[in-house]
Amino acid sequence: MNFLNLFLKKIIRKKHEDSKEEEPQEYQSPQEAEQAFETSDSSPASLELSHEHPLYKLYDMRTEKSRNTPPPELVMKGCDELTEEQVRKELMRFRIEITKAADLRLKDATPKVSDSEEEDEIPHLEPSMDALPFVYVSSDRMYAFIMAFPPTGWGKELDCGLIYEALEKKKVTYGVDEELLDKLPEDYNRYFHLFLIAKGNKPMNGDNGYIVDYFLRHVERLPEMDEFGNVDYTTLGSEQNVKKGDLICEVIPPTEGIAGRTVLNQELRCRNGKSVSLPKGKNTEVSEDGYKLLAAIDGRVEFSGRYFSVRPLLEISGNVDYSTGNINFIGDVLIKGDVCSGFSVRAMGDIKVCGVVESCEIEAGGDLIVVKGIVGNMETIVRSHHNIYSKYLVNSIVHARKNVHTDSIRYSNVYSDGEVEVCSGRGLIVGGQIRAAQGIEAKTVGSVYESPTSIILGGQPYASFEKELLTRTIKEMKEEMEKLERQPDSPFRTKRMSKLRLELSISGMKLNKFERDKERIDETLEKQGGCRLKCGTAHPRVSITIEDETVILDRTYNSCNARLVEGEIFLM
Repeated sequence: MNFLNLFLKKIIRKKHEDSKEEEPQEYQSPQEAEQAFETSDSSPASLELSHEHPLYKLYDMRTEKSRNTPPPELVMKGCDELTEEQVRKELMRFRIEITKAADLRLKDATPKVSDSEEEDEIPHLEPSMDALPFVYVSSDRMYAFIMAFPPTGWGKELDCGLIYEALEKKKVTYGVDEELLDKLPEDYNRYFHLFLIAKGNKPMNGDNGYIVDYFLRHVERLPEMDEFGNVDYTTLGSEQNVKKGDLICEVIPPTEGIAGRTVLNQELRCRNGKSVSLPKGKNTEVSEDGYKLLAAIDGRVEFSGRYFSVRPLLEISGNVDYSTGNINFIGDVLIKGDVCSGFSVRAMGDIKVCGVVESCEIEAGGDLIVVKGIVGNMETIVRSHHNIYSKYLVNSIVHARKNVHTDSIRYSNVYSDGEVEVCSGRGLIVGGQIRAAQGIEAKTVGSVYESPTSIILGGQPYASFEKELLTRTIKEMKEEMEKLERQPDSPFRTKRMSKLRLELSISGMKLNKFERDKERIDETLEKQGGCRLKCGTAHPRVSITIEDETVILDRTYNSCNARLVEGEIFLM
Protein backbone atom coordinates (compact mmCIF):
# COMPACT_ATOMS: atom_id res chain seq x y z
CA MET A 1 0.00 0.00 0.00
CA ASN A 2 2.82 2.41 0.85
CA PHE A 3 4.51 1.50 -2.36
CA LEU A 4 1.32 2.31 -4.35
CA ASN A 5 0.91 5.68 -2.61
CA LEU A 6 4.49 6.62 -3.35
CA PHE A 7 4.09 5.60 -6.99
CA LEU A 8 0.99 7.75 -7.42
CA LYS A 9 2.72 10.65 -5.74
CA LYS A 10 5.65 10.52 -8.18
CA ILE A 11 3.34 10.31 -11.23
CA ILE A 12 1.34 13.40 -10.18
CA ARG A 13 4.50 15.36 -9.34
CA LYS A 14 5.90 14.52 -12.82
CA LYS A 15 2.65 15.62 -14.45
CA HIS A 16 2.70 18.88 -12.50
CA GLU A 17 6.29 19.64 -13.53
CA ASP A 18 5.50 18.88 -17.19
CA SER A 19 2.57 21.28 -17.12
CA LYS A 20 4.84 24.03 -15.79
CA GLU A 21 7.37 23.45 -18.56
CA GLU A 22 4.66 23.49 -21.24
CA GLU A 23 2.82 26.49 -19.83
CA PRO A 24 2.03 28.79 -22.77
CA GLN A 25 3.41 32.25 -23.04
CA GLU A 26 1.04 34.93 -21.83
CA TYR A 27 0.81 38.00 -24.10
CA GLN A 28 2.02 41.03 -22.22
CA SER A 29 1.09 43.75 -24.74
CA PRO A 30 -1.45 44.38 -27.51
CA GLN A 31 1.43 44.57 -30.02
CA GLU A 32 2.50 41.00 -29.23
CA ALA A 33 -1.10 39.84 -29.36
CA GLU A 34 -1.63 41.53 -32.74
CA GLN A 35 1.50 39.89 -34.15
CA ALA A 36 0.31 36.47 -33.00
CA PHE A 37 -3.19 37.15 -34.32
CA GLU A 38 -1.94 38.10 -37.79
CA THR A 39 -0.20 34.72 -38.12
CA SER A 40 -3.43 32.76 -37.59
CA ASP A 41 -5.71 31.63 -40.43
CA SER A 42 -8.91 32.59 -38.60
CA SER A 43 -12.02 34.05 -40.19
CA PRO A 44 -12.72 37.74 -39.46
CA ALA A 45 -14.96 37.02 -36.44
CA SER A 46 -13.30 33.84 -35.21
CA LEU A 47 -10.41 33.47 -32.78
CA GLU A 48 -8.16 30.48 -33.38
CA LEU A 49 -5.93 29.33 -30.50
CA SER A 50 -3.10 26.84 -30.54
CA HIS A 51 -3.62 23.49 -28.84
CA GLU A 52 -0.96 24.46 -26.30
CA HIS A 53 -3.13 27.32 -25.08
CA PRO A 54 -4.40 27.07 -21.46
CA LEU A 55 -7.96 26.95 -22.78
CA TYR A 56 -7.26 23.72 -24.64
CA LYS A 57 -5.51 22.25 -21.61
CA LEU A 58 -8.69 22.90 -19.65
CA TYR A 59 -10.67 21.32 -22.47
CA ASP A 60 -8.44 18.23 -22.34
CA MET A 61 -9.02 18.00 -18.61
CA ARG A 62 -12.78 18.21 -19.23
CA THR A 63 -12.79 15.51 -21.90
CA GLU A 64 -11.03 13.15 -19.52
CA LYS A 65 -14.09 13.45 -17.30
CA SER A 66 -16.80 13.92 -19.95
CA ARG A 67 -16.22 12.79 -23.50
CA ASN A 68 -19.44 14.45 -24.60
CA THR A 69 -17.95 17.99 -24.66
CA PRO A 70 -17.77 19.84 -28.01
CA PRO A 71 -14.43 21.47 -28.90
CA PRO A 72 -13.90 25.19 -28.16
CA GLU A 73 -15.38 27.71 -30.57
CA LEU A 74 -14.70 31.41 -30.06
CA VAL A 75 -16.68 33.37 -32.65
CA MET A 76 -17.97 36.89 -32.07
CA LYS A 77 -21.44 36.53 -33.53
CA GLY A 78 -24.12 39.19 -33.45
CA CYS A 79 -21.91 42.28 -33.82
CA ASP A 80 -22.67 43.00 -37.49
CA GLU A 81 -22.49 46.75 -36.90
CA LEU A 82 -18.74 46.51 -36.36
CA THR A 83 -16.40 46.70 -39.31
CA GLU A 84 -13.98 43.89 -40.07
CA GLU A 85 -11.13 45.99 -38.67
CA GLN A 86 -13.06 46.67 -35.44
CA VAL A 87 -13.84 42.96 -35.02
CA ARG A 88 -10.21 42.16 -35.56
CA LYS A 89 -9.13 44.57 -32.82
CA GLU A 90 -11.77 43.20 -30.43
CA LEU A 91 -10.51 39.66 -31.04
CA MET A 92 -6.96 40.71 -30.20
CA ARG A 93 -8.17 42.31 -26.99
CA PHE A 94 -10.30 39.26 -26.20
CA ARG A 95 -7.31 36.95 -26.79
CA ILE A 96 -5.31 38.73 -24.10
CA GLU A 97 -8.12 38.57 -21.53
CA ILE A 98 -9.15 34.97 -22.23
CA THR A 99 -5.51 33.87 -22.02
CA LYS A 100 -5.16 35.41 -18.57
CA ALA A 101 -8.47 33.95 -17.38
CA ALA A 102 -7.72 30.46 -18.75
CA ASP A 103 -4.23 30.48 -17.29
CA LEU A 104 -5.56 31.33 -13.81
CA ARG A 105 -8.27 28.69 -14.14
CA LEU A 106 -5.71 26.09 -15.22
CA LYS A 107 -3.48 26.84 -12.22
CA ASP A 108 -6.44 26.50 -9.86
CA ALA A 109 -7.61 23.28 -11.52
CA THR A 110 -4.18 21.59 -11.51
CA PRO A 111 -3.76 19.19 -8.54
CA LYS A 112 -1.47 20.53 -5.83
CA VAL A 113 1.58 18.28 -5.03
CA SER A 114 3.25 18.40 -1.63
CA ASP A 115 7.05 18.54 -1.42
CA SER A 116 7.00 16.00 1.40
CA GLU A 117 8.32 12.53 0.54
CA GLU A 118 6.55 10.78 3.37
CA GLU A 119 4.88 7.62 2.19
CA ASP A 120 1.63 8.21 4.10
CA GLU A 121 0.87 11.55 2.27
CA ILE A 122 -1.48 11.16 -0.75
CA PRO A 123 -2.08 14.33 -2.87
CA HIS A 124 -5.56 15.57 -3.81
CA LEU A 125 -5.99 14.40 -7.39
CA GLU A 126 -8.40 17.21 -8.62
CA PRO A 127 -9.71 20.27 -6.73
CA SER A 128 -13.44 20.80 -6.77
CA MET A 129 -14.45 24.12 -8.42
CA ASP A 130 -17.80 25.34 -9.69
CA ALA A 131 -18.29 26.26 -13.34
CA LEU A 132 -16.90 29.74 -14.04
CA PRO A 133 -18.60 32.11 -16.53
CA PHE A 134 -16.10 34.49 -18.14
CA VAL A 135 -17.63 37.80 -19.28
CA TYR A 136 -15.93 39.97 -21.89
CA VAL A 137 -17.08 43.56 -22.49
CA SER A 138 -16.09 45.16 -25.81
CA SER A 139 -13.95 48.30 -25.85
CA ASP A 140 -16.93 50.48 -26.81
CA ARG A 141 -19.03 48.84 -24.05
CA MET A 142 -21.75 48.02 -26.58
CA TYR A 143 -21.33 44.24 -26.50
CA ALA A 144 -20.88 41.71 -23.75
CA PHE A 145 -19.86 38.11 -24.51
CA ILE A 146 -19.84 35.13 -22.17
CA MET A 147 -17.84 31.91 -22.20
CA ALA A 148 -18.10 29.35 -19.41
CA PHE A 149 -15.33 27.18 -17.99
CA PRO A 150 -16.64 23.77 -16.87
CA PRO A 151 -16.57 22.68 -13.23
CA THR A 152 -13.81 20.46 -11.86
CA GLY A 153 -14.00 17.68 -9.32
CA TRP A 154 -17.30 17.76 -7.49
CA GLY A 155 -17.93 21.40 -8.48
CA LYS A 156 -21.36 22.72 -9.46
CA GLU A 157 -22.45 22.80 -13.10
CA LEU A 158 -23.29 26.05 -14.84
CA ASP A 159 -26.58 27.63 -13.74
CA CYS A 160 -28.35 30.99 -14.00
CA GLY A 161 -27.13 32.06 -10.59
CA LEU A 162 -23.48 31.76 -11.63
CA ILE A 163 -24.18 33.70 -14.84
CA TYR A 164 -25.99 36.49 -12.98
CA GLU A 165 -23.13 36.70 -10.53
CA ALA A 166 -20.56 37.00 -13.33
CA LEU A 167 -22.59 39.67 -15.15
CA GLU A 168 -23.04 41.63 -11.93
CA LYS A 169 -19.33 41.46 -11.25
CA LYS A 170 -18.67 43.01 -14.68
CA LYS A 171 -21.54 45.50 -14.12
CA VAL A 172 -23.40 44.28 -17.21
CA THR A 173 -27.01 45.22 -16.51
CA TYR A 174 -28.46 46.55 -19.79
CA GLY A 175 -29.51 44.73 -22.95
CA VAL A 176 -29.09 41.26 -21.42
CA ASP A 177 -30.49 38.45 -23.55
CA GLU A 178 -32.76 36.86 -20.96
CA GLU A 179 -33.81 34.04 -23.28
CA LEU A 180 -30.19 33.03 -23.86
CA LEU A 181 -29.43 33.38 -20.16
CA ASP A 182 -32.27 30.97 -19.24
CA LYS A 183 -31.41 28.26 -21.75
CA LEU A 184 -27.60 28.52 -21.65
CA PRO A 185 -27.16 26.19 -18.61
CA GLU A 186 -28.86 23.40 -20.61
CA ASP A 187 -27.21 24.18 -23.92
CA TYR A 188 -25.04 21.46 -25.40
CA ASN A 189 -22.35 24.05 -26.27
CA ARG A 190 -22.45 25.83 -22.91
CA TYR A 191 -18.73 25.29 -22.19
CA PHE A 192 -15.79 26.73 -24.19
CA HIS A 193 -18.17 28.51 -26.58
CA LEU A 194 -18.58 32.26 -26.93
CA PHE A 195 -22.08 33.75 -26.78
CA LEU A 196 -23.34 37.33 -27.14
CA ILE A 197 -25.11 37.79 -23.82
CA ALA A 198 -25.84 41.55 -23.90
CA LYS A 199 -26.01 44.28 -26.53
CA GLY A 200 -26.30 48.03 -26.03
CA ASN A 201 -28.19 50.56 -28.12
CA LYS A 202 -26.28 53.11 -30.13
CA PRO A 203 -27.53 56.70 -29.97
CA MET A 204 -29.59 57.87 -32.92
CA ASN A 205 -29.18 61.50 -33.88
CA GLY A 206 -32.29 63.34 -34.94
CA ASP A 207 -32.88 64.28 -38.56
CA ASN A 208 -32.47 67.92 -39.51
CA GLY A 209 -35.52 69.80 -40.59
CA TYR A 210 -35.83 70.66 -44.28
CA ILE A 211 -38.01 72.57 -46.68
CA VAL A 212 -40.24 71.07 -49.36
CA ASP A 213 -40.67 73.49 -52.26
CA TYR A 214 -43.78 73.50 -54.43
CA PHE A 215 -42.32 76.06 -56.84
CA LEU A 216 -38.98 76.18 -58.60
CA ARG A 217 -36.35 78.39 -57.03
CA HIS A 218 -34.59 79.02 -60.33
CA VAL A 219 -36.54 79.19 -63.58
CA GLU A 220 -34.46 78.98 -66.73
CA ARG A 221 -36.21 79.90 -69.94
CA LEU A 222 -34.44 77.90 -72.61
CA PRO A 223 -36.12 78.10 -76.02
CA GLU A 224 -36.62 74.57 -77.31
CA MET A 225 -36.65 74.01 -81.06
CA ASP A 226 -38.87 71.41 -82.69
CA GLU A 227 -37.76 69.10 -85.50
CA PHE A 228 -38.18 71.97 -88.00
CA GLY A 229 -35.98 74.36 -86.04
CA ASN A 230 -38.86 76.56 -84.79
CA VAL A 231 -39.42 77.89 -81.27
CA ASP A 232 -42.83 78.28 -79.67
CA TYR A 233 -42.45 81.56 -77.76
CA THR A 234 -45.87 81.18 -76.13
CA THR A 235 -44.42 78.48 -73.86
CA LEU A 236 -41.91 80.91 -72.34
CA GLY A 237 -44.44 82.61 -70.10
CA SER A 238 -44.56 82.89 -66.33
CA GLU A 239 -45.58 79.41 -65.23
CA GLN A 240 -45.19 80.16 -61.50
CA ASN A 241 -48.44 82.08 -60.99
CA VAL A 242 -50.24 81.70 -57.66
CA LYS A 243 -53.50 82.70 -56.07
CA LYS A 244 -53.82 84.15 -52.61
CA GLY A 245 -53.56 81.35 -50.02
CA ASP A 246 -51.70 78.92 -52.30
CA LEU A 247 -48.98 76.83 -50.66
CA ILE A 248 -45.47 77.88 -51.71
CA CYS A 249 -43.35 75.68 -49.48
CA GLU A 250 -43.48 73.97 -46.11
CA VAL A 251 -41.08 73.02 -43.37
CA ILE A 252 -40.62 69.44 -42.29
CA PRO A 253 -39.68 69.81 -38.60
CA PRO A 254 -36.57 68.14 -37.17
CA THR A 255 -36.79 64.98 -35.13
CA GLU A 256 -35.41 64.42 -31.67
CA GLY A 257 -32.52 62.05 -31.20
CA ILE A 258 -32.74 58.84 -29.19
CA ALA A 259 -30.11 58.38 -26.49
CA GLY A 260 -28.13 55.16 -26.50
CA ARG A 261 -27.14 52.78 -23.70
CA THR A 262 -24.08 50.68 -23.15
CA VAL A 263 -24.28 47.19 -21.67
CA LEU A 264 -23.02 48.83 -18.46
CA ASN A 265 -26.22 50.94 -18.52
CA GLN A 266 -24.31 54.14 -19.28
CA GLU A 267 -26.21 56.73 -21.31
CA LEU A 268 -24.79 57.76 -24.68
CA ARG A 269 -25.75 61.25 -25.70
CA CYS A 270 -27.50 61.98 -28.97
CA ARG A 271 -27.94 65.11 -31.07
CA ASN A 272 -31.34 66.53 -31.92
CA GLY A 273 -32.00 67.61 -35.51
CA LYS A 274 -31.54 71.27 -36.42
CA SER A 275 -34.56 73.32 -37.31
CA VAL A 276 -34.89 75.48 -40.43
CA SER A 277 -36.83 78.67 -40.89
CA LEU A 278 -39.29 79.43 -43.65
CA PRO A 279 -37.84 81.58 -46.46
CA LYS A 280 -40.49 84.27 -46.04
CA GLY A 281 -40.29 87.20 -48.40
CA LYS A 282 -42.58 89.93 -49.67
CA ASN A 283 -46.28 89.22 -50.06
CA THR A 284 -46.12 85.87 -48.27
CA GLU A 285 -47.48 84.75 -44.91
CA VAL A 286 -46.90 81.89 -42.50
CA SER A 287 -49.68 79.46 -41.62
CA GLU A 288 -51.04 79.19 -38.09
CA ASP A 289 -49.05 76.06 -37.32
CA GLY A 290 -45.86 77.84 -38.46
CA TYR A 291 -44.90 75.14 -40.97
CA LYS A 292 -46.33 76.45 -44.26
CA LEU A 293 -45.54 79.50 -46.39
CA LEU A 294 -48.58 80.85 -48.24
CA ALA A 295 -49.09 83.48 -50.92
CA ALA A 296 -50.59 86.65 -49.45
CA ILE A 297 -51.68 88.02 -52.85
CA ASP A 298 -52.27 86.87 -56.41
CA GLY A 299 -49.12 87.04 -58.47
CA ARG A 300 -46.01 85.17 -59.49
CA VAL A 301 -43.64 83.30 -57.20
CA GLU A 302 -39.95 84.08 -57.36
CA PHE A 303 -36.94 83.12 -55.25
CA SER A 304 -34.47 85.91 -54.65
CA GLY A 305 -31.52 83.91 -53.31
CA ARG A 306 -32.77 83.60 -49.73
CA TYR A 307 -36.52 84.13 -49.71
CA PHE A 308 -39.66 83.25 -51.61
CA SER A 309 -41.74 86.27 -52.50
CA VAL A 310 -44.82 86.92 -54.61
CA ARG A 311 -44.70 89.65 -57.17
CA PRO A 312 -48.05 91.10 -58.12
CA LEU A 313 -49.24 90.31 -61.64
CA LEU A 314 -51.02 92.88 -63.81
CA GLU A 315 -53.00 91.25 -66.58
CA ILE A 316 -54.13 93.29 -69.59
CA SER A 317 -56.76 91.33 -71.47
CA GLY A 318 -56.41 93.36 -74.69
CA ASN A 319 -54.01 95.88 -76.22
CA VAL A 320 -52.05 98.63 -74.54
CA ASP A 321 -53.66 101.62 -76.18
CA TYR A 322 -55.86 104.57 -75.27
CA SER A 323 -58.13 102.25 -73.30
CA THR A 324 -55.34 101.46 -70.83
CA GLY A 325 -52.84 104.28 -71.23
CA ASN A 326 -49.20 103.83 -70.32
CA ILE A 327 -48.35 100.98 -67.93
CA ASN A 328 -46.02 101.44 -64.97
CA PHE A 329 -46.20 98.49 -62.55
CA ILE A 330 -44.08 97.20 -59.65
CA GLY A 331 -44.61 93.50 -60.44
CA ASP A 332 -45.07 91.37 -63.55
CA VAL A 333 -47.17 92.39 -66.53
CA LEU A 334 -49.05 90.06 -68.89
CA ILE A 335 -50.41 91.70 -72.02
CA LYS A 336 -52.63 89.41 -74.08
CA GLY A 337 -52.77 91.80 -77.03
CA ASP A 338 -50.33 94.23 -78.66
CA VAL A 339 -48.44 97.24 -77.40
CA CYS A 340 -49.50 99.95 -79.80
CA SER A 341 -47.36 102.79 -81.13
CA GLY A 342 -46.84 105.79 -78.91
CA PHE A 343 -47.36 103.98 -75.58
CA SER A 344 -44.94 102.73 -72.94
CA VAL A 345 -44.82 99.75 -70.61
CA ARG A 346 -42.53 99.63 -67.59
CA ALA A 347 -42.44 96.91 -64.94
CA MET A 348 -40.08 95.91 -62.16
CA GLY A 349 -40.72 92.25 -62.98
CA ASP A 350 -41.20 90.28 -66.19
CA ILE A 351 -43.19 91.52 -69.15
CA LYS A 352 -44.93 89.14 -71.53
CA VAL A 353 -46.63 90.42 -74.66
CA CYS A 354 -48.72 87.83 -76.50
CA GLY A 355 -49.01 90.01 -79.59
CA VAL A 356 -46.73 92.53 -81.34
CA VAL A 357 -44.72 95.43 -79.96
CA GLU A 358 -44.94 98.45 -82.22
CA SER A 359 -43.14 101.81 -82.04
CA CYS A 360 -43.15 102.29 -78.28
CA GLU A 361 -40.94 102.09 -75.22
CA ILE A 362 -40.69 99.02 -73.02
CA GLU A 363 -38.52 98.46 -69.94
CA ALA A 364 -38.59 95.21 -67.98
CA GLY A 365 -36.82 94.65 -64.67
CA GLY A 366 -36.87 90.91 -65.41
CA ASP A 367 -37.29 89.04 -68.69
CA LEU A 368 -39.11 90.44 -71.73
CA ILE A 369 -41.07 87.94 -73.83
CA VAL A 370 -42.73 89.03 -77.09
CA VAL A 371 -44.53 86.10 -78.67
CA LYS A 372 -45.07 87.57 -82.14
CA GLY A 373 -42.20 90.04 -82.44
CA ILE A 374 -41.07 93.65 -82.29
CA VAL A 375 -41.65 95.99 -85.26
CA GLY A 376 -40.56 99.61 -84.93
CA ASN A 377 -39.36 102.58 -86.90
CA MET A 378 -35.94 102.91 -85.20
CA GLU A 379 -37.68 104.91 -82.47
CA THR A 380 -38.74 101.76 -80.64
CA ILE A 381 -36.53 101.34 -77.56
CA VAL A 382 -36.80 98.04 -75.73
CA ARG A 383 -34.83 97.39 -72.53
CA SER A 384 -34.59 94.33 -70.31
CA HIS A 385 -32.49 93.90 -67.18
CA HIS A 386 -32.40 90.16 -67.91
CA ASN A 387 -33.14 88.30 -71.16
CA ILE A 388 -35.16 89.20 -74.25
CA TYR A 389 -37.16 86.55 -76.14
CA SER A 390 -38.89 87.66 -79.34
CA LYS A 391 -40.06 85.99 -82.53
CA TYR A 392 -38.31 88.67 -84.60
CA LEU A 393 -36.77 92.14 -84.32
CA VAL A 394 -37.41 94.65 -87.12
CA ASN A 395 -36.29 98.32 -87.15
CA SER A 396 -35.87 98.34 -83.38
CA ILE A 397 -33.37 99.38 -80.76
CA VAL A 398 -32.95 96.58 -78.21
CA HIS A 399 -30.92 96.59 -74.99
CA ALA A 400 -30.48 93.44 -72.86
CA ARG A 401 -28.34 93.05 -69.77
CA LYS A 402 -28.11 89.31 -70.51
CA ASN A 403 -29.01 87.34 -73.65
CA VAL A 404 -31.18 87.95 -76.70
CA HIS A 405 -33.04 85.01 -78.30
CA THR A 406 -34.89 85.52 -81.59
CA ASP A 407 -35.60 83.95 -84.98
CA SER A 408 -34.39 86.92 -87.02
CA ILE A 409 -32.99 90.42 -86.69
CA ARG A 410 -33.60 92.89 -89.53
CA TYR A 411 -32.17 96.40 -89.65
CA SER A 412 -32.09 96.74 -85.88
CA ASN A 413 -29.53 97.83 -83.34
CA VAL A 414 -29.03 95.25 -80.60
CA TYR A 415 -26.94 95.75 -77.46
CA SER A 416 -26.36 92.72 -75.24
CA ASP A 417 -24.01 92.12 -72.31
CA GLY A 418 -24.47 88.39 -72.87
CA GLU A 419 -24.96 86.46 -76.11
CA VAL A 420 -27.16 87.08 -79.13
CA GLU A 421 -28.61 83.80 -80.37
CA VAL A 422 -30.43 83.71 -83.72
CA CYS A 423 -30.47 79.95 -84.27
CA SER A 424 -34.17 79.09 -84.60
CA GLY A 425 -36.45 79.68 -87.58
CA ARG A 426 -34.61 81.42 -90.39
CA GLY A 427 -31.80 82.41 -88.04
CA LEU A 428 -31.09 85.56 -90.07
CA ILE A 429 -29.19 88.73 -89.13
CA VAL A 430 -29.27 91.38 -91.83
CA GLY A 431 -28.58 95.10 -91.63
CA GLY A 432 -28.13 97.23 -88.56
CA GLN A 433 -25.60 96.88 -85.78
CA ILE A 434 -25.40 93.90 -83.43
CA ARG A 435 -23.22 94.31 -80.37
CA ALA A 436 -22.66 91.47 -77.89
CA ALA A 437 -20.22 91.15 -75.01
CA GLN A 438 -19.83 87.36 -75.11
CA GLY A 439 -20.68 86.21 -78.63
CA ILE A 440 -23.13 85.97 -81.52
CA GLU A 441 -24.49 82.83 -83.13
CA ALA A 442 -26.73 82.72 -86.18
CA LYS A 443 -27.49 80.68 -89.28
CA THR A 444 -26.94 83.55 -91.73
CA VAL A 445 -25.33 86.97 -91.31
CA GLY A 446 -25.81 89.53 -94.11
CA SER A 447 -27.57 88.87 -97.40
CA VAL A 448 -26.83 88.08 -101.02
CA TYR A 449 -27.73 91.72 -101.77
CA GLU A 450 -24.71 92.70 -99.66
CA SER A 451 -26.68 94.69 -97.12
CA PRO A 452 -24.25 96.41 -94.72
CA THR A 453 -24.31 94.52 -91.43
CA SER A 454 -22.11 95.40 -88.47
CA ILE A 455 -21.08 92.79 -85.88
CA ILE A 456 -19.26 94.16 -82.83
CA LEU A 457 -17.99 91.80 -80.13
CA GLY A 458 -16.64 92.50 -76.68
CA GLY A 459 -17.02 95.33 -74.20
CA GLN A 460 -20.24 95.97 -72.29
CA PRO A 461 -22.84 97.27 -74.73
CA TYR A 462 -25.75 97.38 -72.29
CA ALA A 463 -23.66 98.64 -69.39
CA SER A 464 -22.18 101.33 -71.61
CA PHE A 465 -25.69 102.44 -72.56
CA GLU A 466 -26.72 102.57 -68.89
CA LYS A 467 -23.46 104.31 -68.02
CA GLU A 468 -24.19 106.94 -70.64
CA LEU A 469 -27.68 107.49 -69.25
CA LEU A 470 -26.30 107.68 -65.71
CA THR A 471 -23.61 110.17 -66.71
CA ARG A 472 -26.26 112.32 -68.36
CA THR A 473 -28.42 112.15 -65.21
CA ILE A 474 -25.48 113.11 -62.98
CA LYS A 475 -24.76 116.09 -65.21
CA GLU A 476 -28.38 117.24 -64.95
CA MET A 477 -28.38 116.88 -61.16
CA LYS A 478 -25.17 118.91 -60.85
CA GLU A 479 -26.67 121.68 -62.99
CA GLU A 480 -29.74 121.69 -60.74
CA MET A 481 -27.48 121.86 -57.65
CA GLU A 482 -25.74 124.93 -59.04
CA LYS A 483 -29.09 126.65 -59.62
CA LEU A 484 -30.27 125.82 -56.10
CA GLU A 485 -27.06 127.18 -54.55
CA ARG A 486 -27.82 130.57 -56.10
CA GLN A 487 -31.28 130.67 -54.60
CA PRO A 488 -32.01 132.13 -51.14
CA ASP A 489 -32.44 129.78 -48.18
CA SER A 490 -35.80 128.10 -47.89
CA PRO A 491 -37.19 124.80 -46.58
CA PHE A 492 -37.73 123.61 -50.17
CA ARG A 493 -34.14 124.48 -51.14
CA THR A 494 -32.67 122.66 -48.12
CA LYS A 495 -34.81 119.56 -48.66
CA ARG A 496 -34.11 119.41 -52.38
CA MET A 497 -30.36 119.86 -52.01
CA SER A 498 -30.23 117.13 -49.37
CA LYS A 499 -32.04 114.77 -51.74
CA LEU A 500 -29.78 115.67 -54.67
CA ARG A 501 -26.63 115.02 -52.61
CA LEU A 502 -27.92 111.55 -51.72
CA GLU A 503 -28.80 110.77 -55.34
CA LEU A 504 -25.40 112.00 -56.53
CA SER A 505 -23.66 109.76 -53.98
CA ILE A 506 -25.68 106.74 -55.10
CA SER A 507 -25.04 107.50 -58.77
CA GLY A 508 -21.32 107.80 -58.10
CA MET A 509 -21.30 104.34 -56.50
CA LYS A 510 -23.15 102.95 -59.54
CA LEU A 511 -20.46 104.37 -61.85
CA ASN A 512 -17.75 102.67 -59.79
CA LYS A 513 -19.69 99.42 -60.00
CA PHE A 514 -19.71 99.63 -63.80
CA GLU A 515 -15.91 99.70 -63.78
CA ARG A 516 -15.67 96.71 -61.42
CA ASP A 517 -18.15 94.73 -63.50
CA LYS A 518 -16.19 95.45 -66.66
CA GLU A 519 -13.01 94.03 -65.13
CA ARG A 520 -14.88 90.92 -63.96
CA ILE A 521 -16.47 90.33 -67.38
CA ASP A 522 -13.13 90.81 -69.14
CA GLU A 523 -11.57 88.15 -66.89
CA THR A 524 -14.47 85.76 -67.57
CA LEU A 525 -14.17 86.21 -71.34
CA GLU A 526 -10.44 85.65 -71.17
CA LYS A 527 -10.97 82.32 -69.36
CA GLN A 528 -13.60 81.30 -71.94
CA GLY A 529 -11.21 82.01 -74.79
CA GLY A 530 -12.70 85.38 -75.79
CA CYS A 531 -15.89 86.28 -77.68
CA ARG A 532 -16.61 85.08 -81.21
CA LEU A 533 -19.03 85.08 -84.12
CA LYS A 534 -20.34 81.68 -85.19
CA CYS A 535 -22.63 81.36 -88.20
CA GLY A 536 -23.45 79.02 -91.05
CA THR A 537 -23.08 81.63 -93.79
CA ALA A 538 -21.56 85.11 -93.75
CA HIS A 539 -22.12 87.30 -96.83
CA PRO A 540 -19.98 90.15 -98.23
CA ARG A 541 -20.12 93.63 -96.63
CA VAL A 542 -20.46 92.12 -93.18
CA SER A 543 -18.21 94.10 -90.85
CA ILE A 544 -16.77 92.18 -87.88
CA THR A 545 -15.15 94.09 -85.02
CA ILE A 546 -13.51 92.40 -82.06
CA GLU A 547 -11.96 94.82 -79.58
CA ASP A 548 -9.91 97.24 -81.75
CA GLU A 549 -9.64 95.03 -84.82
CA THR A 550 -12.09 95.20 -87.73
CA VAL A 551 -12.45 93.11 -90.87
CA ILE A 552 -14.97 93.56 -93.72
CA LEU A 553 -15.86 90.42 -95.64
CA ASP A 554 -15.32 90.59 -99.37
CA ARG A 555 -16.76 87.19 -100.19
CA THR A 556 -19.16 84.59 -98.83
CA TYR A 557 -17.91 82.39 -95.98
CA ASN A 558 -19.50 79.09 -95.11
CA SER A 559 -19.32 77.76 -91.55
CA CYS A 560 -17.81 81.03 -90.45
CA ASN A 561 -16.16 81.17 -87.05
CA ALA A 562 -14.56 84.55 -86.34
CA ARG A 563 -12.27 84.96 -83.35
CA LEU A 564 -9.47 87.26 -82.24
CA VAL A 565 -6.14 85.43 -82.10
CA GLU A 566 -2.98 87.31 -81.10
CA GLY A 567 -4.42 90.67 -82.10
CA GLU A 568 -5.84 89.54 -85.47
CA ILE A 569 -9.29 88.35 -86.52
CA PHE A 570 -9.22 84.85 -87.95
CA LEU A 571 -12.09 83.44 -90.00
CA MET A 572 -12.20 79.68 -89.71
